[in-house]
Amino acid sequence: MKIDRVELYYVAVPLPVPLEVSAQPGLQFKNNELTFVRITTDDGVVGESAGFTLGRAHAGIGETFGHFLLGRDPLDIAGFADILEAGLAFGVRLAWIEPALWDIAGKVADLPVFRLLGGGRERVRTYCSTGELRTPERRAEDLLELREKGFSAVKLRFHSADWRDDLKVIAACRDAVGDTMDILVDANQGFHFNIFPGTPPQWDVATAVQVARALEDFGVLWLEEPLDRNNYEGLRELRQQTSMRIAGGEIMWRLHEYALLVEKRCLDILQTDAMFFGGISLCRKVAALAEANHLGFAPHIWNNGFALLANLHLIAASPSCRFCEFPYEPPSWTPAARDALFAEPVEIEADGYIRVPDRPGLGLVLDEGVLARYGEKLYDGRLGAGA
Repeated sequence: MKIDRVELYYVAVPLPVPLEVSAQPGLQFKNNELTFVRITTDDGVVGESAGFTLGRAHAGIGETFGHFLLGRDPLDIAGFADILEAGLAFGVRLAWIEPALWDIAGKVADLPVFRLLGGGRERVRTYCSTGELRTPERRAEDLLELREKGFSAVKLRFHSADWRDDLKVIAACRDAVGDTMDILVDANQGFHFNIFPGTPPQWDVATAVQVARALEDFGVLWLEEPLDRNNYEGLRELRQQTSMRIAGGEIMWRLHEYALLVEKRCLDILQTDAMFFGGISLCRKVAALAEANHLGFAPHIWNNGFALLANLHLIAASPSCRFCEFPYEPPSWTPAARDALFAEPVEIEADGYIRVPDRPGLGLVLDEGVLARYGEKLYDGRLGAGA
């Protein structure tokens, strides 16, 4: 079996309402933008995946990396790590392509990916992952609606100019739902975009300690990305000065960085994302690293529906993972908007759990009509065609 064809599309599906992402103050998202990849073997097996993009950022990667894929054995997923490394050398992350190979492998074996990974959990508890900064009053109302929908946990964002304003949101939410919901907090300090005027300053250790200790009083489950992702000493100091669980690592570049986070005792919970770091294969190694060191594992999934499915299969095969992040911020980021290329969006069940697809591969079913309407083909390489 060989890879016979590789197609890339730039896709931009309009959102019902623009999304103001808290991690990038001043940047408004009007579309769900992604680069979709379809890989076809010489005997007709198709694997699909897609990565987040801003505009046509991936426009040239077909010509640059397509010939590395064409003619390869698609089941040699471990060997794809060399292509990922080549991408990093050129300043491009290609992890989002790798789940398409798992999609093929599952279809060849007639098994869902989580079964190929040795997983047995068919359902996973979710937490609703919000994306915007909202007033205490509105966010408290949101939580009541989320609880009614079935969620038993929610992640809220801290990124105001003064973190005490964010703390007011936590207080209002805890008052609204009592102890009926777990609350998580994401500070979005792991990387800092100081691009637009008015961007809040990055936290130092003293600030992070203040925030963590304040959150302890509200029974917050974890504090995510409270410091720069490479501030190993600062993260260790923070962890020593609070009883709060500290999570992070969502945008690391290489495996040894996760090993350093463990060695230096920086985190209680390791977070990877199969679409940002190493695909499913390398994220499995981080999950094993967490398990071997008695740490939690909780993949980052604030992304499109392909990221949700790829990471969900990984989670279902990772014993140290309690939750699946479920990106949801209506009216902008709903399952229909997030999963715009799917024939059926991924939803939670009435008790707040998500069911892992049992179809072979990743279990996605593409809506070809949406791809035709909103997709622009960037590359179509075929084996033996001089691509």
